[in-house]
Amino acid sequence: MRYKLTIEYDGSAFVGWQVQNNGRSVQGVLEDAVESVCGVSARVHGAGRTDTGVHASGQVAHVDLASALPPSTLLRALNARLPEDVALHAVEEVEQDFHARFSASSRMYRYTIAHHRCALLRSTRWMLYGNVDHAAIAQAVRVLNGAHDFTGFSKFSPELEHAWCYVFDARWESDGATSVFTIRANRFLHGMVRALVGGLVAVGRGKSSPADFEQILNARDRARTPMLAPPQGLVLTAVAYDAGERALVREQMRILGASADE
Repeated sequence: MRYKLTIEYDGSAFVGWQVQNNGRSVQGVLEDAVESVCGVSARVHGAGRTDTGVHASGQVAHVDLASALPPSTLLRALNARLPEDVALHAVEEVEQDFHARFSASSRMYRYTIAHHRCALLRSTRWMLYGNVDHAAIAQAVRVLNGAHDFTGFSKFSPELEHAWCYVFDARWESDGATSVFTIRANRFLHGMVRALVGGLVAVGRGKSSPADFEQILNARDRARTPMLAPPQGLVLTAVAYDAGERALVREQMRILGASADE
């Protein structure tokens, strides 16, 4: 049986989603829980590889198990064995051709900034003091929609075939006390959202202009990549599996001569 898992986690104490030798990973603790429940080792495949310190409220994964457990039973059993900073929200049976990563049509991330000192929410906010020009940031954000090569807003990854991503929606919203950057795209590159936030904040602080931000995007020059915003403000909020979105992205990537898959 193949099961789809919807997962929430506080990334503060994790080295990221993916199993690594240098610390605790979300994928690792999920696989430990599966082995504890089922008595066998099984790989848990995630829809997105969140980095160290990054959180998720709607991460999606899948796992194949030889025993056909009812989803409700598996949900309760896994939650009973997971640490307090990881929670399963749903377990569903899915077809064998479903893949959490490669079947996904889009992912959505939210980055939150607090412009005032706070204590309870400090692990999920970037504390950013001083005046910020939100109108200038909103102007810069508008250039992100559509297909772009995000080389200038990402870290180098040797296994990456290309840096094209299709952004369905990007928004900056602020009430003066809290700002939220939301972006939904077919895929995200290593460090991409945090670099975008770093670039947008530079615009908001008057260190660069919306035109400068657009030039970095168009230049595709990693040497001009803005500072990375800190990880704690970033949350993977949703993963979509929509045939229409996938068809749109495939056509856009075909025109660009790039692969639609990660």
